Amino acid sequence: MEYWLAWFHENNNGDHVKAIAREAQALGYTGVALPDHVALPKQQQSRHPIQGIPYDPGIPNIEPITTAAVMGAVTDTLRFMTYAYVMGMRDPFTVAKQSAALADLTDNRFALGITPGWNTDEIALLGHDPKTRGARFVESIEVIKGLWRNDLFSFEGEHYRFQDVGIAPRPATAPDIYIGGNSPIAIRRAAANRGWIGMNHPLDELEDLLGTLDEMSGGRAQKYVIATERLSDDYVRRLERLGIRGVVLMPWANQAPPAGGLDIKLEAMWKTAAFWRRG
Repeated sequence: MEYWLAWFHENNNGDHVKAIAREAQALGYTGVALPDHVALPKQQQSRHPIQGIPYDPGIPNIEPITTAAVMGAVTDTLRFMTYAYVMGMRDPFTVAKQSAALADLTDNRFALGITPGWNTDEIALLGHDPKTRGARFVESIEVIKGLWRNDLFSFEGEHYRFQDVGIAPRPATAPDIYIGGNSPIAIRRAAANRGWIGMNHPLDELEDLLGTLDEMSGGRAQKYVIATERLSDDYVRRLERLGIRGVVLMPWANQAPPAGGLDIKLEAMWKTAAFWRRG
């Protein structure tokens, strides 16, 4: 089992970011999962798919690409994954360029977790049509992969059309792509890529989702979820039986505010890591 640290709802304190990254590597965390929001209006029609409420624009959300770059610069084995980068409010060219650079700069320790996005207010605010986000998402994946794999790439889609376009340098090794979301179409997309990144789903809910994913991918798709229970041998065994490759942990949830509490966060990381460091 891989144990990932959630760096969710934190501030841009460089000293904290570096300290957390170094300690995560030392304690044996596999990697750091980083969320994504850019700018949220106070008035929203959108509702969070799990919590069912609008997303508070006052909740801190770090910029995941630059944060992963800083963490990668002070570590050499710790991995990073966007969990998940919102493609619905971005163009595929910029994402291809940034993620390729981050993969190279971290010796291929970065994976691109992406989703069309649920907050249509934010998508619209950033200048993109929320109604086309699903179709653009599918085309964006093809564009990103094509730009990574070819010196020059051409594409003819409904939303993106171009001839002989290249990004240089291309990544030495193309990052893995993971798909977020729990709809049938999201699971189908995950099966067609490296795998799936799930939210905090109860175990019984995961059984049907992952059964479908395994069937569609022939068992090849990798699976990550956010923990819904405290780590225990029984909980980990049940995750493993479902084929979960990695679990994202929040050791200091509700214990330390984003603006402070580094000692609290480090202590919580140590206590959590004691589970897999027992032997």
